[in-house]
Amino acid sequence: MISEQGNVQDVIEKRPIKVSIIIPSYNSASTIAETIHSVQNQTFNGWEVIVVDDGSTDETRSIINNLVGKDSRISIITQSNQGVCSARNTGITRAQFDWLLFLDSDDWIADNYLERMTNVLNAHSEIDGVHCGWTRVTPAGELVREMYGSALHDLFPVLAMHCPFAIHACIIRKSLVETAGGFDTSLKTCEDWDLWLKIARIGARFELVKEVMAFYRMRRHSLSSNATRFFRDAMRVLTQAHFPDDRLKGVNLLYPNGESPELLPVSKFYITIWIAGYLMGEGQDAKHLLSALTSEKAPSLEPYWVADSIFDAAIVPNCQTLSQWNLLYPQFEPAIDEFLSALEIQSECLGLAKRSKLNLVKMILQGTQISGAFSIGPYYTTFIEITEPIEDIYVENKGLERLYCVLRMEGQLLGTIELPICDGVVSAYVLKDATANQYHWPILGRFFENTVYCKSYPQNTNESKSFEEIHNTIGWTTFMQQLWNRPDWDINKFYDSGVKETSIKQVNEADVEVVEISQELPDILTTTENHHLIFSVGGVNAGIISIPVKDNLIRASEIRVAINVNSGLELCRVCVREALIGKTLKDPTPLVQRLRHAFNANKSQTVSTQNNIFSITDNKLITANSMLLGRRAGQMNLSISRRAALPSATAAPISEMAKAFNEPVIQLPANLNQADYVMYAPEFVAQLQDAQWSNALENEVKEVNVYGRQHFETLFSKQKDPWKYTHPYEQTKYEFTLSLLPRQKIDKALEIACAEGHFTEQLAPLVNNLTAADISKVALERTAHRCERFEHISYQNLDLVKDNLPGQFELIVCSEVLYYVGDLNKLRSVAKKIANALLPKGYLVMAHAHQVIDEPKKPGFDWGLSFGAKVIGETFAKIHSLRLVKEIRTPLYRVQLFQKTKPNIFSLLPINKPSIQFLDQPTPIPEDVMDSVRWNGGIPSGTTVISKLSTEKLPILMYHRVAPHGSQEMSRYRVSPGDFEEHLKFLKESGYYSVTLEDWTTAVTMKRPLPGLAVIFTFDDGYKDFYEYAWPLLKKYGFTATVFLVSGQVGQQNAWDEVYGEKLPLMGWEEIIELQQQGVEFGSHAATHQPLTSLTPTQIVEEGIRSRTSLQNELQRPVQLIAYPYGDTDTVVAHLLGACGYTIGVTTENRLSSFNDDPMRLPRIEVEGHFKLEEFIAKLS
Repeated sequence: MISEQGNVQDVIEKRPIKVSIIIPSYNSASTIAETIHSVQNQTFNGWEVIVVDDGSTDETRSIINNLVGKDSRISIITQSNQGVCSARNTGITRAQFDWLLFLDSDDWIADNYLERMTNVLNAHSEIDGVHCGWTRVTPAGELVREMYGSALHDLFPVLAMHCPFAIHACIIRKSLVETAGGFDTSLKTCEDWDLWLKIARIGARFELVKEVMAFYRMRRHSLSSNATRFFRDAMRVLTQAHFPDDRLKGVNLLYPNGESPELLPVSKFYITIWIAGYLMGEGQDAKHLLSALTSEKAPSLEPYWVADSIFDAAIVPNCQTLSQWNLLYPQFEPAIDEFLSALEIQSECLGLAKRSKLNLVKMILQGTQISGAFSIGPYYTTFIEITEPIEDIYVENKGLERLYCVLRMEGQLLGTIELPICDGVVSAYVLKDATANQYHWPILGRFFENTVYCKSYPQNTNESKSFEEIHNTIGWTTFMQQLWNRPDWDINKFYDSGVKETSIKQVNEADVEVVEISQELPDILTTTENHHLIFSVGGVNAGIISIPVKDNLIRASEIRVAINVNSGLELCRVCVREALIGKTLKDPTPLVQRLRHAFNANKSQTVSTQNNIFSITDNKLITANSMLLGRRAGQMNLSISRRAALPSATAAPISEMAKAFNEPVIQLPANLNQADYVMYAPEFVAQLQDAQWSNALENEVKEVNVYGRQHFETLFSKQKDPWKYTHPYEQTKYEFTLSLLPRQKIDKALEIACAEGHFTEQLAPLVNNLTAADISKVALERTAHRCERFEHISYQNLDLVKDNLPGQFELIVCSEVLYYVGDLNKLRSVAKKIANALLPKGYLVMAHAHQVIDEPKKPGFDWGLSFGAKVIGETFAKIHSLRLVKEIRTPLYRVQLFQKTKPNIFSLLPINKPSIQFLDQPTPIPEDVMDSVRWNGGIPSGTTVISKLSTEKLPILMYHRVAPHGSQEMSRYRVSPGDFEEHLKFLKESGYYSVTLEDWTTAVTMKRPLPGLAVIFTFDDGYKDFYEYAWPLLKKYGFTATVFLVSGQVGQQNAWDEVYGEKLPLMGWEEIIELQQQGVEFGSHAATHQPLTSLTPTQIVEEGIRSRTSLQNELQRPVQLIAYPYGDTDTVVAHLLGACGYTIGVTTENRLSSFNDDPMRLPRIEVEGHFKLEEFIAKLS
């Protein structure tokens, strides 16, 4: 009988993990005891300490000897002074244990360090090193910045750029250190970095523990005397990482040639920048360091990382904290400016100096407690309390371009906003709107906390939810109830136009152009089929709604639903702006009453413009000599609803753009060149145009098998060995499977679902000809690589449900896959297909896991599948030509052998019964599936095999070129036509379809997923090869694309890439118009392809206007899309370009887009030219 619990025995005898801790010591009397005590305080006891005293001349040795005498786990080795590398190597030779930790004599580790790190080593037997977070500590004991290495298992590409962790933040396998030759004694610095590189080059796998447990003691000017040596050693180690390493001759290496030499210049620059930051922190000139890079260029330097290097390094010499940066910056600024200017020239990275400085100053401000107004770099910095009246902020210094404003709410930090300073002022009108845009939800939450939640949800028990949790759960319902004065309604009623209510009043359409939401809504009599209506909030126009009319009547409930549905979060933003910002949040007056008060108070602020358009506004900057732009058409949750000021110097080109686009100009000054201010004021509505919503959300959603090719390609692309094939659980299953095979050698065999070939290489010696098949091309490539020594194996990409099997076979192996084919009908169809592919007397072997859905009272897994091993076995047993011969059954799986026989025409003759062997569970199960085991059976969860797929996270793919040839320097931006077609073929076969950026922003603003698997193709720059190569392939596979054009370079060449020395033709207008007629969408890539954060606010606006106007004139269609050149944008750039009429912006932030994204700053996934298919697929998930 089978034990219900399974008699699980651990078949692996593991040696307990113990760690040898090697501490080199030289004249460290002041710190060595504290360092060793940090080891003695460990919660883990499997350690030894080996202190190698390297010829100390102070009291170090006697302190150590005293500790040795009290603790047998500590030993000391003495040697003459030979340097830290020699001391560590000496320690390695004396280490007794399999794992090493190198701990310097002035550093220390947290009490739980060894316990946490060894737990990871125990859980992941395949890894060779584990590293944790670390931090610097000042002499005063202050922690300076948490730092972590990469979470990648393969750290060589990371180490080939920089050293990601302190030496004592890593425990490493001793055998690998020995294979790598230990520490290189010719290095005086960077020796730990060099060792990690050698170990990673061999192929070591690492694991990250996301916790700071290693502490590095800062010492004043510790690098001063060695800065030159450090620079020289760093360059040597870095260069070695990009070439073969002769020190590792005879060692089997994962990276025999090192990292690509093409990546070396960029890494050299970053190392140089860090050392320059250190020198500038000492008050030294650092420009001379660039002389070592005279033959190098690095146009792809990232301003953020340039700034981060300086930010990190400059405070190290004097052991300062990051919070002191704002005090230090004035004395550092001249040297930083000079160095950054020289760096921009040397690297040939466009706009690098200003962009890096912006990032640096922002880092400084983010770490500064701001309690007053001051200027730093291009920023004017101040703070406001949002519950007090908001005033205009005037800035006298004409050189300041940006406002960094800290927001407080009832004395607590709310957040920050950044806005452009235009004409020396940031108006309260814009400040309030920007604050509501970013922080409407927490402000509303605080108001409800003070007035609603505190009464219903007292915070006086341990089980109490926080007010933030409460707000995120019921906040929207509470908002609707208070706004519409319907405290008893549930959320559904606010979106149900069929709710029966009697309106207080009924009006004719001629008598109402605007409805105020704080007043009782009317029923409207109308003769139109589709009625357009402005709605206001607190008297301020907030948007336009369009309502279909039935029986010449619009009911109040229909108006309410139209406002709620069409405005979405914008309704909340405007309510917060008009009712809460600048006012106390403790006043219990309900939201709707506050809006009524605002409506009554605002009546006196009605503004009449030159065009007799009226609106209520609190904008004090609207004067007779101001240029005033009215609301543009579009969806309410986009930039058309945001208030903005623009530089007065741009009045003339803005006026030209408005004419070209027929956009409302509410007021023009007599002389555009002498305009006081230029304002975009969305409450001034001149045109009753409703937004054209995308219909992509209405597409039919079909049920599909979620375990199709897309699922398995993604699974294998994101990780190797996803099922832990080398675990005893899987290996034992393999042994059982092989034990059921016939003794004679098989001539022709098929393995279905071969995965990465771990079973394939065990099966191959037993057959003469083997076909390995899998639905995943990525898995097949790994199988081919693993089995490359076998010449008799062929490989077949096979979808078991859709494809025919490739011939007939004496043996078919089909394991751990049949639950994924879909429903029971699909399983029956596949079973017949497999049976028909067997030759007479051929064998079928398969292994599958038990699922509780088959037998809820017996042990099994709960994977949400439609069936498990029992139903699979029974389905095959019902095929007349198959006979179950043998079976090995454990509590968690069964392995079965079937044989194909001729139909039994003598049905009364006895049939040999199958041999079934029952076993207790022979091996432990992998940890990652332990939670899904139901040893005592149980109620199965719902099945998820057949489901309706939808897109809540969207891959917006970013390509540049699709071309067969080009320079090596530009290869990152060039995908070959063959690879591009492979991308398209995978997407098509996986069920992806094209949507537009407008489709996605509709989904984002409505918080509704797109049906199915959606994807967006974008192409930057407008290269001619898009017309020649990319578009024909996109059409072939049924996809569309958006191309972003540099309007000032159309029909010319890529002048911005001249540093790479490859001049490439761009599409002309004739080709662009032809593509537009075929369905290609076009947007702006600015006018001149400059990095926009390197420009002044005036220049940013001029770039946006010039490009938008040019494209509109040629395309004769509205242009509202922009891709920021180099992905270079921030909140100021997005704010200004939104005010220029762009509603959707895409960046180069490399991730999937989600519902939380700002439509003006959508991320994209860059598709690089070197991507293999598995890398491309991994990026999609």
